[in-house]
Amino acid sequence: MKSFLTYLIPFLLFSCAQETSVPPVTSGEELVSPSPSVENINNTMENSSPSQDTRRFEDPSVVSDEQLSNYYIEIDCSIDGEPIGTMVFDLWASEAPIAVRNFLRYADEGLYDNKTYHRILRDFMIQGGSPDNTAAGKGQYGNVKAEFSKDKIRQHRYGTLSMARGGNPDSASSQYFIVTDSYNPSVRNLDGQYTSFGQLVKGVDVLEAIADIPVEPNKMSGEPSSPLKRAEVTQCRVVEGSTPKFDEIVRRPLPDIGDEPEQIKIQHVLISFAGTRTEATRTKEDAEKLAMDILARAQAGEDFDALVMEYTDDPGGKSTEPRGSYSMMNTGRRNVEADEASAVIQKEAEAIQQGLIARVQSKEITMEEAQAEFRKITEPLVLKLSAIQWFPREQMVPGFGNIGFKLKVGEVGISNYHQSDSPFGWHIIKRYE
Repeated sequence: MKSFLTYLIPFLLFSCAQETSVPPVTSGEELVSPSPSVENINNTMENSSPSQDTRRFEDPSVVSDEQLSNYYIEIDCSIDGEPIGTMVFDLWASEAPIAVRNFLRYADEGLYDNKTYHRILRDFMIQGGSPDNTAAGKGQYGNVKAEFSKDKIRQHRYGTLSMARGGNPDSASSQYFIVTDSYNPSVRNLDGQYTSFGQLVKGVDVLEAIADIPVEPNKMSGEPSSPLKRAEVTQCRVVEGSTPKFDEIVRRPLPDIGDEPEQIKIQHVLISFAGTRTEATRTKEDAEKLAMDILARAQAGEDFDALVMEYTDDPGGKSTEPRGSYSMMNTGRRNVEADEASAVIQKEAEAIQQGLIARVQSKEITMEEAQAEFRKITEPLVLKLSAIQWFPREQMVPGFGNIGFKLKVGEVGISNYHQSDSPFGWHIIKRYE
């Protein structure tokens, strides 16, 4: 069962948003953010046996909770077989001993060696630890009890190591994720809902290299998070001793954007065709012809609001002010005030979702009825969100941002249809701020 919250932003803004910060659930141990699913799908179990020379982290009489703090983690990584370096993690043994013991056991027994990061969301996290690299697998020792916390010391931020889980709070097993952005509203909403248990202290360049891997839509969920290159943990080592002190500053680097603006506001008209994720029925040829006509009219000064209302195939575009508008931040840039407000709205939507989930579970309403009611009830939240939200460029269709950030205020351009860069059709774009 997918999270209703998955539909909140795409319902309004699906035409240009390549990925929202609330990805759907596709497996029993998929990371859900910020709202959990209510259904777990059976997972495959790893059948391999641990080697005989492990340190038996599972046994507190061999390694006590106090002794857990005397270990840290090194993760060697490669991309398409080429080594890219090592990430080093300090572990929060005193704050999350169950998760730390669980992770150390799997690492020490070699479960994480030669496993991929199967799910990558540039502005959110990278996820790994699936025993069979399918995203559906769990470790052979089953689930572990959650150790959620909202303490500042365990706040999810760039480089935080945390346990992935399904809808059940205690469903974490072997899969884990590493946060790749501190300001995404969904990152803020992870606190108190996911078990954070460590922090990157060295290897920002390695984490960035993996996070920057191009992705394609997941074949099951449609979420654009399936990496087009193989990001692999060649070895995950348990090291005994105190975590070394490094001079490295652990934060997301700001990419060079050259002369492009840090943020823009634009309007757009989407001209789509049959076979895309819109309700358009025209042919591809007719769509291209119409798009070129609208481009010429917009460049000649015709009222852009009127063009949006008459022609756009983006269902949310007619309800924004001005019509068909988006606010976008350039690569790596953030509007912290807007992010904080977006996080609050997501929490409101989550509360509504949980109430509807309870009604579905009690068989008061069907899943389809719940989704319809969710959309209706959250319409005011959607409007609030559209008014304040700044979309990271990486969450937009690539061609959309590539055109928008090159326009001067008042200029009109077009993002032509392209299977990956502009998959919904032609976007006629006007920058107004």
